[in-house]
Amino acid sequence: MFESHTLRINMALIAAVLLMVPFAPGEAEAQAAGRMRVLVADLTPTGDADDDFGRDVSEELRDLIDLDTHVAMSDDEIDDAADEYDIDWRDLNCLLSQQLAVEIEVPMVFCGRYEQSGETVSYSAQFVTVPGGDVFEVQPQTLNEEDVEVAAAHVMDFFEATIDMVSAIAFCGMEYNSSNWQGSLEYCSRAVDLAPESTEARAALARTYLELEQYPESLEQFEALLEADPFDINSLESAGFVASQVGETDAARDYYARYLELNPENVAIRMRVAYDLAQTGDDVGAMGLLEVGLEQDPENVDLHEQYGSMATRAAVSMQAMSPQPQGGGEPAPLSPENRDLYEKAISSLTVVLDAVGADAPPVYVSNVLASHIALGQFDEALVIGRRGLEYFPDDANVRSNLANAYNQAGQVEQAIATLEEALAIDPDVPNAYARIGQWLIDEDRVADAGEAFQLAVERGEQPADVLANQIFGYGYNTLDQERGDFNGAIGAYDIARGLDITPALRSQINFFHGYARYRQAEAVNQPNTVESAEASLPLFQDALTQFNQAGDYGQANPGSNLSQFIAGTTTYIEIQEGIIARGR
Repeated sequence: MFESHTLRINMALIAAVLLMVPFAPGEAEAQAAGRMRVLVADLTPTGDADDDFGRDVSEELRDLIDLDTHVAMSDDEIDDAADEYDIDWRDLNCLLSQQLAVEIEVPMVFCGRYEQSGETVSYSAQFVTVPGGDVFEVQPQTLNEEDVEVAAAHVMDFFEATIDMVSAIAFCGMEYNSSNWQGSLEYCSRAVDLAPESTEARAALARTYLELEQYPESLEQFEALLEADPFDINSLESAGFVASQVGETDAARDYYARYLELNPENVAIRMRVAYDLAQTGDDVGAMGLLEVGLEQDPENVDLHEQYGSMATRAAVSMQAMSPQPQGGGEPAPLSPENRDLYEKAISSLTVVLDAVGADAPPVYVSNVLASHIALGQFDEALVIGRRGLEYFPDDANVRSNLANAYNQAGQVEQAIATLEEALAIDPDVPNAYARIGQWLIDEDRVADAGEAFQLAVERGEQPADVLANQIFGYGYNTLDQERGDFNGAIGAYDIARGLDITPALRSQINFFHGYARYRQAEAVNQPNTVESAEASLPLFQDALTQFNQAGDYGQANPGSNLSQFIAGTTTYIEIQEGIIARGR
């Protein structure tokens, strides 16, 4: 009867074999619907052993393997298949029989060998899944050369005892290679339950979960594979990807690092792994993988190209997430980590530009230029920008970024001229006139800014309210509050109202117009003379007009005390009119 057996697994090649030698979907479906074929090769004699024992045992076994789920190929079927590949089927050993099984898409092979001493024979045999390579070893036996039926029965007992496990593994492989993911999930889950040591089944199950985007379950299976074989390179790479998908960034970096330890000099693999990690948003982790490659090959332009691009993206993202001042003002200073990223971006992308010049993507010039600006290195930004014009004279984006550098360097007229050159190349340069308007506001040229903003609105660059608020904010914060220039502030308000703004914003500007006039009138009225009354009266009247047109703002902002301002302004007007009348 059946004795204990061992399951020996081919661990290193499972995933590669599964991917390299797929079953044809038609054959997989046919075998799954009917019975799985088994190629039973003759046991191979060694030394001085006779051929008869091996042939007789295998022939007996072919007759026995005639089950509801499995059937052995007949002698004629094996002979015909071997002839097609110029092989004498009687010469099939374990290696040749597995190779033939791959070609004819038979998912299981029986093979083995024996030695003979007198009338005593000792044999060992195994069933092997194809193409996975799982090996199921039959318990070796020593018996008389005449005991052919005993040997065949022993093998058959083993086969029937392990048939569920073998079938599940085989069908797992077929469904996986047919990309039938639900079928693969069913069979491979069963195979792993029945044969936890089966690397073939577990690898297929892990990758099936991956295909179904069930990443936590996939990671669990890859971790089990790596526990059995920490140097399984395919599982290391896949585990890194899956860990990144479930947010386990540190684990992903560790798997990728271990993967690259096995391929330290393969730049293409390093770059691909770094790209996979960056796709999950972990640019800094991806850069760490590339840094090892740059230490080994500091002049590698491809590595610098990918590294510099990732550093740029990480730097911009970090800056965008840093706290910014409320209500405008100077941007928050860069953190040391943020500055380091910008510096790394400049260093690597400059290596690329030095190496390939005009063959580099123009965006690299723009990225280096923008990085210099972020670091406050405006002279350096101008240098790389002018160099970019030599490489890419017809690239509007390079000119657009150079215009930003000119503005930051205080050369506003040159900035405007350069941006207009960019517009001549590409009329769709984003936010061109919106930027020009902001530059002019910074130069205290509010009227010119209003003209630029009007063009920006007509071009659809920004909503009118957004641009008008920039002028309005400058009028209130800088001209009114900082300088006390009421007329200048009101002039800015008039320019802002000249844009096609919403009634809500117009009502707000009217209120602050009235507020500026009210305070201006109070200051002019201080002597309380006929002359001061005559000077302040039209100011109070203008304030009242504006307050009366700010009802929507007052209703939406009760704290503005609009009604009190209207009442106070009305009283002031009556007082000034009385003073003037008495004076006359």
